[in-house]
Amino acid sequence: MSNELNVRVEGGAAGTLVGEDQQFVFSYAPDASPDQFVSLTMPVRFRDYVHPRLHPVFEMHLPEGYLLSVIKKQFAKLTETDDFGVLSLLAPSIRGRVHYGVADSGLPDDLELDHLLYGNNDGLFEELVQRFALRSALSGVQPKVLARVENKATLKLEDYIVKSSGAEYPALALNEYCCMLALKNAGIPVPEFYLSEDESLFIMKRFDLTQEGLPMGFEDMCVLQAKSRDDKYSGSYEQVAKTIKTFVNPRFKAESLRQFFKMVVMNNRLQNGDGHLKNFGLIYENVASVRLAPAYDVVSTTAYIRHDVAALTLMGSKKWWNRKHLLRFGIQVCDLTAGQAERLFDECEAGLSELKVYVQRRLKGPLNEDQRNVLAHLDELLGSDPKTFDAAKCPGV
Repeated sequence: MSNELNVRVEGGAAGTLVGEDQQFVFSYAPDASPDQFVSLTMPVRFRDYVHPRLHPVFEMHLPEGYLLSVIKKQFAKLTETDDFGVLSLLAPSIRGRVHYGVADSGLPDDLELDHLLYGNNDGLFEELVQRFALRSALSGVQPKVLARVENKATLKLEDYIVKSSGAEYPALALNEYCCMLALKNAGIPVPEFYLSEDESLFIMKRFDLTQEGLPMGFEDMCVLQAKSRDDKYSGSYEQVAKTIKTFVNPRFKAESLRQFFKMVVMNNRLQNGDGHLKNFGLIYENVASVRLAPAYDVVSTTAYIRHDVAALTLMGSKKWWNRKHLLRFGIQVCDLTAGQAERLFDECEAGLSELKVYVQRRLKGPLNEDQRNVLAHLDELLGSDPKTFDAAKCPGV
């Protein structure tokens, strides 16, 4: 397999990525325009970008965990499956603002969204993995796959991320659905999402495409802070706020900081110990539209890891913070007024209250043991009066 990839931005040749002598070199094409930057952190220039491992913006395309293990198992005998090798395998089908040539157009079109939502899902996820593994440039360790699906409502082929619960984290699809429902009800931008009828799959529409299906720029906080995926738990929410202030266009800065404050509040209230650097990002059509991306990958991790802690530090600690301290974070770090911080926090609590109604209704109906455990855990978290919420009394601290 070649150790060189031609990198393109929005269809035009941008440069070349080469792996050689235990380092990686990205060189912009001599005629690359300033708008063909591959990352907000890598403006077009004559000098090469040299890195001891894959540059974070290219590493961002690599799968992790379950999906990576599937790809390595299938191709280890045929080709190199180090980072550059896996990126080369995925390259023909990566469909984004940054891509690596002509996208694979041979995607099957006989999979329908209704089939994912209402069909018999026994063995379906494993079938999807076999079918779409090399078209799934998705980070994260949770079992997931990127599938192109026909939406009968729009009569379009659209990209959906399909996630499975797995034995290690039972009812994870239900867990994520509940958490994302709370964020949506709190007024936080989220992608379109669904829970399959048998609750085995969480299905989320890809959010980095325009209404016309054109790819937008997306960069997670690891890329923007020049960190590798191995460092995704290294850092603080204060540093994320600083990154937002550095890269977000001034028109969207205040709005993005308000959104980020609410996301931090919800991560604390739901006890999401997986709110790491790769689960926050910026999205853009061009440099004049850089803004905070919708919230994604939010789950209550203390449903499985009873004494889990936050993924990043906040005020120097990974504990779960209460209202008073989170309001201070909003004012001192997110540039909110006291009134704004109070109002936004109350919007979060309103979203959580709506979730509690859903959870308590579900707890009165038929459930299997895994579903009941997850819902009971969420009910316990949501049981605190938001005005007197004390994280120290909740499990996971």
